[in-house]
Amino acid sequence: MKFATVLISLILIAGIAGMACAQNETPVVTQPIATETPVVTQPIATETPIVTNPIVIPTEEPFETPTPLPTDTPPAPGSQKGYFSLNSVPSGADTYFNGIYQGETPVVVEVSTTGNPSHLIQMNREGYEPWETVYNGNPGPGQTIPITATLTPSAQTGSIYVTSSPSGATVFLDDVTTATTPYTFSNVPVGTHTVSIHLSGYQDFITSVSVQKGVTAQVSATLKPVESTGSVSISSSPSGASVYVDTVYRGVTPIVVGSLYVGTHGVTLVKAGYKDWQQYFNVAAGTTTYINAQLAADPAPQYATVSLTSDPPGASVYVDGVYKGTTRSGSPLVSTQAIPGTHTLLLTKAGYQDYSTTGTVVAGKNYNLDITLNPVPNPTTGAISVNSAPTGAQVYVNNLFRGYSPLTVDSLTPGMYTVVLKLDGYQDWQSAATVTAGKTAQISATLIPKTAPTPAPTPTPGFSPALVVITLAGIALLFRKYSQ
Repeated sequence: MKFATVLISLILIAGIAGMACAQNETPVVTQPIATETPVVTQPIATETPIVTNPIVIPTEEPFETPTPLPTDTPPAPGSQKGYFSLNSVPSGADTYFNGIYQGETPVVVEVSTTGNPSHLIQMNREGYEPWETVYNGNPGPGQTIPITATLTPSAQTGSIYVTSSPSGATVFLDDVTTATTPYTFSNVPVGTHTVSIHLSGYQDFITSVSVQKGVTAQVSATLKPVESTGSVSISSSPSGASVYVDTVYRGVTPIVVGSLYVGTHGVTLVKAGYKDWQQYFNVAAGTTTYINAQLAADPAPQYATVSLTSDPPGASVYVDGVYKGTTRSGSPLVSTQAIPGTHTLLLTKAGYQDYSTTGTVVAGKNYNLDITLNPVPNPTTGAISVNSAPTGAQVYVNNLFRGYSPLTVDSLTPGMYTVVLKLDGYQDWQSAATVTAGKTAQISATLIPKTAPTPAPTPTPGFSPALVVITLAGIALLFRKYSQ
């Protein structure tokens, strides 16, 4: 009983102490419970903190970006390219495309297929006229447009002033152009030319002259009275060597050169792959001197030889834009010092279309070119080509002196013509020729040497009855005179 009373007293004391402590603490307020989303606030335990974990994407299932569907997207403007292939004849011309230097032909220029379609193309090469054109249009994607320019030799010319003593002689330039001394040949292409002067009663005068751009070359000839002339027959082994008599080109071996004045002359033979051959020879009146040259091989040749003929002859020849001479009838025009490499050849002749080609020559080689020119449509004149053996004969067409064989007379009105050839020591040769528009009549004459006249027999003194009678009569008269 006593124990129970003590226990109850302790419980009461504990209850009163608990109430006193409760009054000193902050009351815990419990919010009303929302029916949608209950919020429970729990006291923070210091022993176990609350940790909020981040969202982690599992590595075994990576996030994939969806691949877009293919679409027909057009290329960006200017991204597609085409090309222009630019070339020239001859090649090696400085090329400008829309004012920008691109190099020497041949060149390839890349352009945009959608860019400006107008293009200025310009080409320049030394010795040729400037060339330019405007091309309207662009190549397609990956397409190449070829453009080739044929360059025209530039007008690099000089003049030749020719005088003679006596004056009034007929002068020939390259066996084509004729005039009367004194005379100035203008607009003569730069290069080496042949001037021939003829005056009846005087020896012919022939020389070579070099023409430079913008310069007037001088030729002054003192003509010598005619004396008897002779000829020289020249052959060589091997044949086909170029023949220069007194430094003037006459043709190729074998050849007979006539109308040479009496005296000493020099001859030079030139052939690719062989050493030059030179010799002096004498010409006697009315005779032919014979020369046979044995050419020695050249172990280290520096040049090639190019022999050129044309049909018809009389065409002006340009190599790399430089004038080289005129094609001949019966024998080729020969260049004995052709530099190895690639060259451009151009032939021009009035009434015919220009001929152009490019080729490569090798030192020590001989090249023979035979070119046929095409006449221009509807020609109105023709020509006569005259060749003779021996060469150097005076050629008269309808009694008008036109030059020396071999010779081509151009710009003749269609019809009949009389051709006469004259050469000292040979009989005159005559033939008729028919000239047709656009064609060249060919004449080949073999001259016949004149035969020496047979001297009349000298009477031999003998017995004459008349002389005996006259003598006896004279004696009788004298006898009667002295008898008286």
